[in-house]
Amino acid sequence: METSNLSYFPAPVDGETVYSWLTRYHLWSGHNSFRKHSLALFGVNTGQAAAEFPSFLPLLSSQTGVDIDWIIEHMVDVSFYKPFLTNEQYSSFINSLKYGEATALQSQLGMVANRITPGKELYFCPKCVEADKAKMGFPFWHVEHQIVGLISCPAHHSQLVPLKKVRSLAALPTVSCCRDADNDQDSLSILIQEEFKSDLILEQPKLTMAYLARLDEFGLVTSCGHLRLNLIKEIVSNALVSFSDFEPYKQLHDSIEKQYPECLFYNSAAKHHPIKHLFFIYVLFGSWQKFVGFYRTAKLLDLPAESKSVKPNITLSEQDKTLLESGASLRSVSASTGISVSTLKILAQQQSIEVDTRPQKIFKFVERDIWRKLFVGCTCTDIAQEFEVSVGAVEQILRKHQYLKPLRKKIWFYKDQCEHRAKLNVYFKDNPEHTRKQFRAANSAAYMWLYRHDKEWLEANLPEKLKRIYWPRKSLK
Repeated sequence: METSNLSYFPAPVDGETVYSWLTRYHLWSGHNSFRKHSLALFGVNTGQAAAEFPSFLPLLSSQTGVDIDWIIEHMVDVSFYKPFLTNEQYSSFINSLKYGEATALQSQLGMVANRITPGKELYFCPKCVEADKAKMGFPFWHVEHQIVGLISCPAHHSQLVPLKKVRSLAALPTVSCCRDADNDQDSLSILIQEEFKSDLILEQPKLTMAYLARLDEFGLVTSCGHLRLNLIKEIVSNALVSFSDFEPYKQLHDSIEKQYPECLFYNSAAKHHPIKHLFFIYVLFGSWQKFVGFYRTAKLLDLPAESKSVKPNITLSEQDKTLLESGASLRSVSASTGISVSTLKILAQQQSIEVDTRPQKIFKFVERDIWRKLFVGCTCTDIAQEFEVSVGAVEQILRKHQYLKPLRKKIWFYKDQCEHRAKLNVYFKDNPEHTRKQFRAANSAAYMWLYRHDKEWLEANLPEKLKRIYWPRKSLK
């Protein structure tokens, strides 16, 4: 650290997560509150300090004096995603972290569409904790252990221990009992670690053809170049049995009946989470090194043209891009294109088009403020705009407190009653000579509301009815 704006900040450890680094600073600084004091220095208010892709890296770098490129390379698991991204996608990925624009990265990398995310837990190896204490004098969270899909520590062959993330809590790994991983879990974890440490960028068409060539060796490709999907699914499903207790392999098992692993072939241009590729590589090759050797040297199949075709992917037209870039709502564009709002949002984020990414989760200290607004009758739309959250998130809080609904109806009724009564009083104060009929013609909405909901008051405050004059009928004589 060449320069630092802080009087004290610990030096980072190579392979340590950003959250671990901030936690050590908080524990050694003596600050009372992790969220209000330590995290506030770096603009981390409602954000997740233990997020996989922190959005506060630029401020953290400027405050501590540590080069942001070093932080990204050594303290964030960017290498895990690198092999399955193009050079342009990887550069965009790094720039998003470098400039603090990491909110849409999960969508851009396919994590949301694949429903595979880091989850709500941090992981550590008990043997690594003991080794870190002996070597460094303190334990820390390893970036490698937080990789999605890693089950065991490749160095000590023991299962990783989970610890639930708490946004307002600064915690380091603790001493825990150690449980050995079985051979399958260990082999898959070693494969993921080797992929994480490799510097290879795979070419998507060549990767797909490498899969096909390997499947052909197993007799799982027909003479026409078609996949024997039932057999492939059965093999993958049997391999997943050993991992059924671990995330995200539960999600993979659920998706076998729908689209996995054929999505890697027939929808290859889409963003697939690396774990989908890595588990398929594990099933076909057993190790990362064996796969890389096959990928680089294997003679690929010369398949018929029809077998190489892929299903058309959903893409944004130029007109759709123009509408979104001009600020049109996702719902209006969705209605004109027929693409769902969620899919449209993911496609827009993948092409770096700014869309509304308001948070759907409401934190406890914000929820109380929203409850107060609901209690006094503010509309969900106004509350959502004030707190910069979605209307659906506000409505979810309203559903939690059912007693608010009749109360809000009474508040709204009283407001409407006061508004319409005031209109009548002001009208006749300014126009004392006017009749009921003239008031109704000038204020039909107020008159009808009072007539339906406040008729007694209306009759008591309207001018007296004009007396009708009945003229006697003239005699025909």
